[in-house]
Order: sequence, then C-alpha cells, then structure tokens
Amino acid sequence: MKKQMSGYASYNLEELINDEDFLLWVLHPDEISNLHWQNIQDTFPQLRETITQAKAIVQSMRFERDNLKEHEQSELWEAIQAKTTLLKKSGKRMPLWYRYAAAAMIAGILLTVGVFYQMTQPVSINTPYGQLKTITLPDGSLVTLNANSTIKYDRNWSKNEIREVWIEGEAFLKVKHLNTSGKIAKHERFVVHTGEVNVEVLGTSFNVNDRRGRTEVALLEGKISLGLNGTPGKPLVLAPGDIAEFEKGKLIKKPINVAEYASWKDGRLYFKDVPVAKIFNYFEDIYGYKVVVDDPEILKKRVSGSLNTQNEQVLFKAFGMTLNLNITPNKQTRELMITTK
Repeated sequence: MKKQMSGYASYNLEELINDEDFLLWVLHPDEISNLHWQNIQDTFPQLRETITQAKAIVQSMRFERDNLKEHEQSELWEAIQAKTTLLKKSGKRMPLWYRYAAAAMIAGILLTVGVFYQMTQPVSINTPYGQLKTITLPDGSLVTLNANSTIKYDRNWSKNEIREVWIEGEAFLKVKHLNTSGKIAKHERFVVHTGEVNVEVLGTSFNVNDRRGRTEVALLEGKISLGLNGTPGKPLVLAPGDIAEFEKGKLIKKPINVAEYASWKDGRLYFKDVPVAKIFNYFEDIYGYKVVVDDPEILKKRVSGSLNTQNEQVLFKAFGMTLNLNITPNKQTRELMITTK
C-alpha cells in the first residue's frame, strides 16, 4: 500500500532505492503509479534529482532480452552464486533494492536460456486442410506447402553443413542455387527427405508428394538425383519433365505432364485421363473428407480437365456437374457423399 505523500519529504537516495513502492514503479510502471510519483515530484521539487538518480540505479540492473553466449551465462550465474554465498556468510540482510535486482538478474538469465533453447529447436510447420502456405527457408529457398502437409528443418543453417528439409504430404520447392563453379561445397548441397526417398538438389524447381504410402517427385526445372534411405547404389537422376515414383521398395522414372503436377500451388487442378478415384483421393487429402459413393462404378470413370481449387464448395459443385453427380459435404461427420443424379 502506498505511503502518505508527506512521508517522502525527507527521503535520501538509499531510502528511496529500498522503498518497495518506488521499486515497483520503476520496474513495472503503470498509469496510477506514474501519476503518484509525478505528484510526489511536483509536491517536493527537491526530490526530483534524487528520484532521477535512484531510478537510473535501479534501471541499470535490469537485463535486456539479449542472447548471452554460453560462457557468459556461466560466468553470470557463478557471480550470482558468489554474491549469495557472501551474503549468507556475513549474516546481513540483503537490501530490498538488491533483492529486486537479483530477481531481475535471474529472470533475465532464465529468459536468455529459454530463448537460446528455442533458437536451437527445429522448425516444424503444418498446413490445415484447404490451405496453402509459402515458406522462406534460411538460405532464401522457397517452399509452397500444400494443404494437410508438414515441413521440418533446422532453424539456423551452418555454412559447413548440408541444407536439409523433411516433408510429409506435398510441397513445391524452388531451391536457391549456391554453387557457381568447381567442386560442390557441403553447404551448397540441398537434400529433401520424404518418406523413404532422399532428393538431392543443386538449384531447381520440383514437386514432392508423399501420401498414401506412395512417394512422387516431379521435376520442372534443373536437375535432381534420388536415393533411398539406407540403400547404397547409383542414384536415379531426373531431367525436367520426369517423375520418379517410389512404391513397394522401387523407384521408377517416367515422363509427365509438368502442368498437372505443379498446378495446385497456383490454385488449379489439372488432370488428363485419370480415374475419378484419384480425384476423390485428392479431395480426401486436401480437404479432410472421407469419400462415400453409392455406386463403386463411379470410381472407374476417367476424366480430363481443369478445376479451380481455391473454394471447395465451388470445386465440388463444378466437378459434380461435369460427371452428373451430387457431391454433398457433411461438415459434422467429415464425409463427402457422392451419389448419381
């Protein structure tokens, strides 16, 4: 509880920095305390210089939220312990301002350790159903993450280490090219880990899809090589327009329609002579519905075309009209009911 204003009339510097109300105002100012201490200075002008000095002393003991190096943290902690031991041996009671300063110091150390821990933790980014997200990696490479997908990578990339990311779901990557000539340095390598497949890149654009126990890597620009986890052997090299499919322990390369595999990042779905079942798999993976059909023969139909994927309701309506189907989403059960008209 605040003292009567008259009680501060004869305060000196030492008394002021041991006053709990004064410390609370300096360390945690608010509108009421600001007004209170302004009134004190207006009432007792002779205290203004003393208050300014005391405030500066207290503030000088507060810690900014900087990242201390490990040896600096250790030295600071040892200093605190030494001060604590000295005070215990002397049997003297620690002044109130000193206790506040020590508390602020310890809080600063704990905050620094927390920040240091956070900075060393890997980054993990997930996209919800129906949403895309573009991420800039530490080297400036760009990743567009499709819905219901995850990317993980180290928060800070060393110049002496390989650039690595881990992807689940689907992503389009545009990798920054670091090598200009000569031997490739370690930090110039870029590796994408997806499922059982490792994709190594120098500088290129490609699509990765790892869903339903099947991994596909489609190359748009540049050059990439693929290998399998824990399996030695000659890597599979892709050229633009190639796709590598990994299923049941094997990597198979074949040509593709590039537009079909990269269109999702621009909000469109291209398909050429594909079974309807594949389109419904896409609906499940991207929008989180379980497709339920009243006639299994629907799944065997083959379609070609292009659809806008930016609005799921419009997408379902347009696709249903194309195939003469009723496509009805049930938000509660997360089922997509497909019936013939």
